[in-house]
Amino acid sequence: MILLLTADTAEQLLPTIVSRCEALRLRPLPVGKVEAYLLGRGVEAGQASLLAHLSGGRPGYALRLLEDEAGLAGRVERLNELQTLLGAARLEKFAYAEKLVKDKDVFRDVLLVWLSYWRDVFIQASGAGAPLANIDRSEEIGLLAGRLGQAEARRVLDLHEKALVRLERNVNPRLLVENLLLDWPK
Repeated sequence: MILLLTADTAEQLLPTIVSRCEALRLRPLPVGKVEAYLLGRGVEAGQASLLAHLSGGRPGYALRLLEDEAGLAGRVERLNELQTLLGAARLEKFAYAEKLVKDKDVFRDVLLVWLSYWRDVFIQASGAGAPLANIDRSEEIGLLAGRLGQAEARRVLDLHEKALVRLERNVNPRLLVENLLLDWPK
């Protein structure tokens, strides 16, 4: 009998279980294969490409995204807010922060969307060949990456990664988002 046990990290499991397991790392598929899979299921070409990129090569996640129209609309809204906040005055950023922290789950989701965006900016700034997640924003990502450069894009990406960790450690969410927004490039 073979049992397949999945976990994000081995640290989540008891040591007695880990000692009896063989680690098998499951890698995502190439984005093109996920896109072809979605096209085969009748998904429109533009949407299939976007979902394949957003899913990072995970077909199951791409299908969940396909069914979550509200989630995709929320993503677009969050990215629009990010663009607005980049040029916003300090007072506007503080008002947004106050509104955002009312629901910790929503705040976490916003951070994840922003993290994917800044990851794309870093990829573009560094000239890496990795596919962008937010291909529908590739033009603005390219402009921002050209303006910021690799070092600044990496700094902002690091800020978002640390913000997620701090949120899980119950840091004051309002102070967290205010500092994050103030550290964004102008």
